[in-house]
Amino acid sequence: MELHSAELDWITPEAEQTIARHARVSTKDPHRAEYAKLLGYCIEHGHWSVFEQASASFEISTTRAISPQILRHRSFVYQELSQRYCDPIETLSVSDTPWKFELRAQAEKNRQSSQNILPLYMCEHFWEKLEDLDKQVKELYSEMLSKGVARECARNLLPLYTPTRLHMSGTIRSFIHYVGLRGQQDTQREHRLIARSIGCQLANLLPTVVKAIKESEESSLKGWDFLR
Repeated sequence: MELHSAELDWITPEAEQTIARHARVSTKDPHRAEYAKLLGYCIEHGHWSVFEQASASFEISTTRAISPQILRHRSFVYQELSQRYCDPIETLSVSDTPWKFELRAQAEKNRQSSQNILPLYMCEHFWEKLEDLDKQVKELYSEMLSKGVARECARNLLPLYTPTRLHMSGTIRSFIHYVGLRGQQDTQREHRLIARSIGCQLANLLPTVVKAIKESEESSLKGWDFLR
């Protein structure tokens, strides 16, 4: 897997049909075949609880700089690679050059955001220094482990660009709102790539739901606009 990407683990079988059937729990015939209008109505009128009747899980590849942003979404359940249990450098092979991350300029009006990518000559200058630093960190980390230092102690020197892997499980309702927020342009680019990767896969798995989302005027769903 590439850094800052997501792949489906599993999803409730026939998720849209399941949601529709459960939404019709109070009707005489909850198994009716047509459900597009029903799901569209639920989204348009904010009846979100029905979308808790199906769930999904995604495997995410990212870095320790981004995973805390993902973990803030408390409606999900997570399992993340443990640096106390394994050597992430040895266990993960998502990137041979994680230190060569994208370098962007600080946004002028937003303290927590960035803007245009820095000129190539400047990026190469910093990447060269980062490569040297990365080599030193890996050598010291490996030496500490070989001398018997516990992983839970040695991990303190690992940089935030160290790759990590986590599984993110939640209801379809949670994923709808996660992509709706994190797919927006003001989310950090690396996190936005993950959210949009999940959104693209859900668009294929839940075409009726995502079509209704795209037609919605709900501001909390603007992160789905990249599909429009």
